[in-house]
Amino acid sequence: MNDSNKFADSKLLTLGELREQIIANDELSFPRRREIASAIKTASVWFDLTLDMIPASTKFLRARFKHVHPARIRVSNRRVQNVRSLIMAGFRAQGLNTRLASYMTPMSSEWLALWKLIEGSTYHRTELSRLFRYCSKQGTKPIEVCDEVSAAYLVALEEEALIKKPRVRHQSVCRVWNQCSLLHFEKGWPDIQLSVPKYDGRLYRIDQSLVSEGIKSSLDGYLTYLAGSDPFSTNRKPFRPKSLEAVRGNFWRYFSALHYQGIDLLVHDNLTELVTEDMFKLGIKWFWDRNENKTSKNIGEIAWTIRCFAVKHSHADEKTVNFYAAALKRLRVHHPGLSEKNHTAMAQFDSTEMIKNFASLPLRLWGKAETMGKTATTRRLTKKSQLLIQAAVAIEILTFAPMRLANLQRLRIDEHISWQDGCLRLNIPREQVKNDQALDFPIPSCASKRIRKYIKDCRPSLAEPGNPYLFPGKMGNPKDSSCLRDQIHNTLWNEAGIRLTPHQFRHAAAKILLDDKPGYYEVVRKVLGHKSLTTTYSHYAGAETKAAIGLYDEVIINHRQRSAFTDIGKKQSAEPPFMDPLQFFGGKR
Repeated sequence: MNDSNKFADSKLLTLGELREQIIANDELSFPRRREIASAIKTASVWFDLTLDMIPASTKFLRARFKHVHPARIRVSNRRVQNVRSLIMAGFRAQGLNTRLASYMTPMSSEWLALWKLIEGSTYHRTELSRLFRYCSKQGTKPIEVCDEVSAAYLVALEEEALIKKPRVRHQSVCRVWNQCSLLHFEKGWPDIQLSVPKYDGRLYRIDQSLVSEGIKSSLDGYLTYLAGSDPFSTNRKPFRPKSLEAVRGNFWRYFSALHYQGIDLLVHDNLTELVTEDMFKLGIKWFWDRNENKTSKNIGEIAWTIRCFAVKHSHADEKTVNFYAAALKRLRVHHPGLSEKNHTAMAQFDSTEMIKNFASLPLRLWGKAETMGKTATTRRLTKKSQLLIQAAVAIEILTFAPMRLANLQRLRIDEHISWQDGCLRLNIPREQVKNDQALDFPIPSCASKRIRKYIKDCRPSLAEPGNPYLFPGKMGNPKDSSCLRDQIHNTLWNEAGIRLTPHQFRHAAAKILLDDKPGYYEVVRKVLGHKSLTTTYSHYAGAETKAAIGLYDEVIINHRQRSAFTDIGKKQSAEPPFMDPLQFFGGKR
């Protein structure tokens, strides 16, 4: 094992060592050795890692391939699949993979008989092909299939395959096997039903029946107070519905933690009984242990919610106030500016090529949708094409009008959209915006024409009569927010290799603008609709560091050039002073 491989298990080969073994493997033909060696080298280029820093581990490679997208590396999807397949062939050739079989491996006669039963179903064959070949190689007969065999197959998938989601594929295999067992039992398929695993270990919310009516009534009363719907409430700043839902959710998470710590929530009649010092320690300890003995943003928000009720609403004594103050200092996570996740999203736009890819995506989506064909009867675009165009419209609006998802989702044609000289204008009143700042976005004419075409040609097929929303859902409602979010997120990744949530369009807008115009925080503030410049600066200070350093480098180089001209007795350059403010206002120098 190469000592320079610092990040892999010491028992594993590096890809560099695997490549050397493949090249020296005389049992493989020369063209085959060359193909596999080339694929291994190609993967290291895509990962931006040297071969001695890549362990020959499917788990490691799967995580890396997750971020490899054909659009980013300018190859076809088929090319990526071929590289993955060749690397796996190298693993098998050197004995690193011994359980799974390649797609060329023949099935045993018993498995071949079942294979013929599903000849008419491409879906069933696709899902079961790998299982059939695995069992054939292991000598497992169809009648011997059981949950133990299924579990062993999952282990083989996780350890010896580069498929993206082994657990999801395993779930699908179990479901399809069960379907085929019911469909083809009379033709010889074993009468065996496999357990379909559920991977919901992170879910913990308890049923409402486990909490007393008194506690639920206390929580409802507190939420009514926060909402300001009680005319005698002393709450000066009513909470918005979304904030109220967050408070409710945090309390139910807290109830669940207490339940799992052995507290019988049916014997307590009031919420006040659950926010004492002892109860708080017990509940938060459950979250703490579950999160590997450390806090998190989520734990901090739950703790803050409980503290607000205990201290502000229940009129706690000084001892309790001091206890919560000390506890929250440790539990709350304070990250000034953007999270690491958002910084990663913004870093995608360090590349000029990626910005071009991002900016041109709506046009490409329209072009792709219009070439996907039309229905035979109505000669209209297919439903799949219309949804692709809908995604293009949503992406285009977020690009030119980086609003929050809730505002995008609830855009109404009869309320928020107007037309001026052929251009679309989006107006959202302040009471519908999270920070009480009205939004007003004029959309460029080129994008406005495409949005008008979507409203005229595509939206009628996606909406029920009378639905007023730009992105319509069912029963007169807007499209579900999670559905719209996934539609945008998945389209960006599948079509452009960009990982971006709808909300991160706001961060991308700030990044792209500040990179081109370092220091233009007031412009960013107006584009994003922030109340205060302080908010903008605290979020994006440093976002344009690279561009700012580039400008500084340019200043130094210019001074060097002027100095050189002076030294040899030549006249200095007549370039305008760096960022002369008068030039922005048409003044004379």
